[in-house]
Formats: sequence, C-alpha cells, structure tokens
Amino acid sequence: MSLLRFVARSMFAGFFITEGVKAVTKPAEIAPDAEAFTSRIAPLVQRALPADISSYVPEKAETWVRIGGVAQIAGGAMYATGIGRRLGALLLAKASVLNIAIAAPGKDATREAKEAARPDVLRNVAFLGASLLAMQDTEGRPSLAWRADQAAKVSSQKASALGEDISKSTKAAVARTEKKAKKLARNAKRQARQISKKLNAATS
Repeated sequence: MSLLRFVARSMFAGFFITEGVKAVTKPAEIAPDAEAFTSRIAPLVQRALPADISSYVPEKAETWVRIGGVAQIAGGAMYATGIGRRLGALLLAKASVLNIAIAAPGKDATREAKEAARPDVLRNVAFLGASLLAMQDTEGRPSLAWRADQAAKVSSQKASALGEDISKSTKAAVARTEKKAKKLARNAKRQARQISKKLNAATS
C-alpha cells in the first residue's frame, strides 16, 4: 500500500473512529436523536427474527448507539490498516446508513429543525457514498470477477486452438491414408495386368 493511499484511508477512517469512540463512551448524548429510529426498527427486527433470537434484540436507544459505535471503530480500523479493508468499508457503509437515520428529522419536525439537520444528513450521505466506493477499491488490481472472466476467455481460446490443431492433424492423417490407399490400388491394378499378361502368354 502506497503512503498516499495509507494517509487518505486514515483520514477517511479517522472520522468514523472518532465518532465511534464517542458513541461507545457517551451514548447518552446521541440516544435522544436515535430514539425515534430505534423505536421503529427494534420491533421490526424482533418480528423478522426467530422467537429464540428476537429476545436478544436490544430495545434501548443507547445500546443501538453503542453497536453503531463499535461498527464504526472496527470498520475504520480495518479500512485504515488495510486488514480486511473491503469488509471494513462495508461496516462503515452500514454505520453511515444508521447515522443518516439518526440525523434525519422526523415527519413532525419544524422547518427550522429540518434546516438544522440538513448538514449532518448530507455529510452522512457523502460518507455513505465514499464507503460504497471504498468497497469497490481493488488497489489498482483487477477484481476477482474480471480475472475469472479473463481466465475463462484464455481457456476458451486454448480449447479452440487445440481443437483446430486436432482438426488439422486429423485432416492430414486422412489425406495421408487416402494417398496410400490410392497408391496401393494402382499397384494392385498394375500387378493384376502383369499377371494377366503372363497367363495369356502361357496359354497362347
């Protein structure tokens, strides 16, 4: 990994790590903003999961804030160090979605509240877009899908070339066989004429 790439990743991940540490250590400061979102999402998650698992789904906003903070810290560290960077970028993308939901004002919010929340929402949307791009970062190397496609094309070309070689060899063998068969036929006719002449001479 180049120095520039490392610095850029660290700068990008630093925001998430800082916000994640704040969310883990001081969830009470963010919980009021997250309350509206978690009160809607927690029942939906509980209904979607089996009964023996749904009981473990947290209901408190502070717990959800801490979970989001852990995801930001883990994702930021993985992306900055390059160890599981694409998985780390996925965690950052999911954390960005949660941050957008928390920052977005409710339907009943006043116009002033919506205007005040707009910068935070747009910032988190921008970080979501950057996280999605980071998930596709291959560090200048071809992706696995591209390499698999190229390998398939090379294999197909080799198989086609092998088939052509076999076809040429087969045609050449058939041509040689036909040539030998014609030569044997001519020799057989010549010998038959010679034998016929000798028989005619002997009987005359």
